[in-house]
Amino acid sequence: MIRVEEAQERVLAEVAAGPIEAVPLGAALGRVLRENVAAAYDAPERDNSAMDGYALRAEDVANVPATLRVTGTIAAGHPIDARVEPGTAMRIMTGAYVPDGADTVVQVELTDGGVDSVRIDRALTRGANIRRRGSDMRAGDVVLRAGTRIGPAEVAMLAAMQKSRVDVGRRPTVAIFSTGDELVEFDAPRAAGQIVNTNGPLLEALVRDAGALPRNLGVVRDTREATIAALEAALESDFVLSSGGVSVGAFDFVKDALESLGAETKFWRVAMKPGKPVVLSRLRDRVVFGLPGNPVSCFVSFHLFVAPALRKAMGQETRLLPPSVRARAAAPLRSAGDRRVYVRVRVTVQDGELFAEPLATQGSGALTSMVGANGLAVVEERVTRIEKGEGVGVVMVGAL
Repeated sequence: MIRVEEAQERVLAEVAAGPIEAVPLGAALGRVLRENVAAAYDAPERDNSAMDGYALRAEDVANVPATLRVTGTIAAGHPIDARVEPGTAMRIMTGAYVPDGADTVVQVELTDGGVDSVRIDRALTRGANIRRRGSDMRAGDVVLRAGTRIGPAEVAMLAAMQKSRVDVGRRPTVAIFSTGDELVEFDAPRAAGQIVNTNGPLLEALVRDAGALPRNLGVVRDTREATIAALEAALESDFVLSSGGVSVGAFDFVKDALESLGAETKFWRVAMKPGKPVVLSRLRDRVVFGLPGNPVSCFVSFHLFVAPALRKAMGQETRLLPPSVRARAAAPLRSAGDRRVYVRVRVTVQDGELFAEPLATQGSGALTSMVGANGLAVVEERVTRIEKGEGVGVVMVGAL
């Protein structure tokens, strides 16, 4: 067995950033940017007002109260050809260009709101309430870097740069199949002794959530021939995910089938619980993950190994591994101490601190231990117990 970190390193070493495609701005959310985006202009392009108020000279309100003559109004989005002379002010709206001669803006709330003249009762520092030219960005500044995952704020920046089309990483296709004679699809009648194939829909959802495109090949029967045929069909996709058939049972054929096709095994079995029997192989030019059949093991293995690979394939350059936080254990956490244990927890904020509450059921086949879990509390090797209130690292797999 190898440690989790070594397994993650081997996974990422097998993956390179994939092709680039251009998409409309409206389709860019959630994609990975594959170009540096530079500012085409200074922002703001001129000094402008941060407030609705009056543009004036600070020295004219050095002694308050002061009354100034109002000589005009400046609206946002309109060019100006005016100057503030000594003893005068101009009404100004938020975002409007500051006229020549003015060096300060007083917000309307600090005045009497006059139209022909305005009374100011508070002295102001020169430059108050003015956004300076280029204070947000300068022409030529790189405002978004290649490798960034595009969120709503990045969409706004791309729009500001008038990017109607955006270069992003192509979304990889991921073939999925589940092995087991006992499996039946969720929309089929279930006979005695059969188990619903939950891993197929689970992996489909996880792949979509990671930004890739799933291709579910369904259930594969427990024979060497059927497993080989499924692997051959799966190679039409960029990545291959199988669930089940990777342990040492009499009907576990995935590893054997991979080797018979000439696959190079990069690792098999990781020192972790749940999820020990994980296989990483390269078959021809495809990366193949053999994930455990137990749903929780499959879930944990995907987050630790598959999701980082998909992010890298789309061109993401940072935050490839799931984010980790420190929290206080809301209840004792136990382990045999022989390998790293990932405990499904619900992380919440209480009085400004993070707390990790373990879910009641922790079996590797227990779906209830995934529902409601947004984190995996990490009990390290050789640690047998973390007491309530003690700190624990948590791999986040969902939102707070």
